[in-house]
Amino acid sequence: MKSSVSSRPVCSLVALSAIMLVVAWVTGRCEPHHVDDTFSYLNYPFDSLGSALRSIRTPGYPIFLRSVIAVVGESAIPVLQILLHAVAAWWLGIELRRRGTATSVAIASALAVALGCTFMDHVSTLATDAPAASMGVMAAVAMLRWDRLGQPWGASIGIALFSILAISLRPAYLSLAPWALVCGICLWFRASRAAGPSDVNRPHSSSAMRSAGRGWSGAWRPVAVAPAIITVAVIAWMGLRGAVVGDFGVLPFGHQNLAGLTIQLVDDDELIALDHPSSPLAHAIIRHRRQRIADGYQFPGGNPTGDRSVETMTIEGRWNDLIYQAVVPAAREIYGDDTIANHNAIASMNRQIVSEYPLRYAKWLLLGARRAAWAMAADIVMHPLFLVAMVLAAVGELWRLLLGRKIVRVINDDGIDTLCIVALTYAVAQVGFVILTSPPLGRFTDAAAILVPAWIAAKVVQHFRSMTDRSR
Repeated sequence: MKSSVSSRPVCSLVALSAIMLVVAWVTGRCEPHHVDDTFSYLNYPFDSLGSALRSIRTPGYPIFLRSVIAVVGESAIPVLQILLHAVAAWWLGIELRRRGTATSVAIASALAVALGCTFMDHVSTLATDAPAASMGVMAAVAMLRWDRLGQPWGASIGIALFSILAISLRPAYLSLAPWALVCGICLWFRASRAAGPSDVNRPHSSSAMRSAGRGWSGAWRPVAVAPAIITVAVIAWMGLRGAVVGDFGVLPFGHQNLAGLTIQLVDDDELIALDHPSSPLAHAIIRHRRQRIADGYQFPGGNPTGDRSVETMTIEGRWNDLIYQAVVPAAREIYGDDTIANHNAIASMNRQIVSEYPLRYAKWLLLGARRAAWAMAADIVMHPLFLVAMVLAAVGELWRLLLGRKIVRVINDDGIDTLCIVALTYAVAQVGFVILTSPPLGRFTDAAAILVPAWIAAKVVQHFRSMTDRSR
């Protein structure tokens, strides 16, 4: 009898949505939750094109919020975000089944995404973390589909579409453009190798057969389609902003995040020694920081003393507060409420610091990458459902060893193998983009590693299926 996942996809989507809604309801995640970023989304300036293009936010999520609130009210937002995430996780399971992955393995992967860290921590918040992550997962599934269909250029449009939607919600997903290129090249290389005569025992996917005999000259076109479409869309948006408000950039935002790092890479004397025009801003940042401390404000991780520090946890702890207690107020003091002028001034200061102290910034990138790897692993282990699953898997493996049961040879699963490539390249690309300007906080690394637990769950279930098959 065929499984519901393969023969009744609508029923499987309903079932997964119901599970997620029940979990959300039991854990109090069906109620909308405001965070620091919520205000800027709810108060997005729709009154004129110029005002909108000067905003620090892209219009995707504000449009979603305004539409939902106008039609059904704010209380429906978490439910809609849950359903969107359910569709993303369900599609992953469906795609794996279409690649021949066993039903139980596909279900495990889908559940790992559906009930992962991003769902548990952000699905109820009025911010872009959850919906953007859902769109990112769909872009990744579209990549799996592109590979399964033989890597045709037409299937690249889906990758580009979901990537653009993710970027419109959360510009941090700009990393999807280089990811689509790198992941596409990796999948093409794997497919071309799998189609070779030396690998005759391996079942060839459509992509492998299509890649047989195709060299680099024939591969770059389908691989480059999705990154090219994403890049053109982003440049078109930047061009619109350049024409209307005179700022050729994605947003007047991001450099303030980087400033939260760069001002911690230098001491006060080095900061105020910056050349004009950054010197006035540097003086104002130090003054605001000292004034906040004098007023009794306590920065996380200890108040800055004016000495530089590249200790990862110290930088991470102070980062957000230094931005909004020192950098942003200092820029507003000098440049007023003009977001573009503020952004450009902060950007200029960052460029000077990085150009004068490049080794310090390089050291931060290395420390940030190490911290990101730790954060991704720790958050997966600390997730309550994942922790229970891992304990059960360990107990099951111990029981297998005590009983002396053997594991039969696992036949290569093309879907899970491809998911590994997609998940790891996705995580590296996302984290690599984050640490350029920000510490790898949990909300960033969770979204970056969202597919890694899906691959781990698939391998664990695959392992125990082998044991079960042997016992029969």
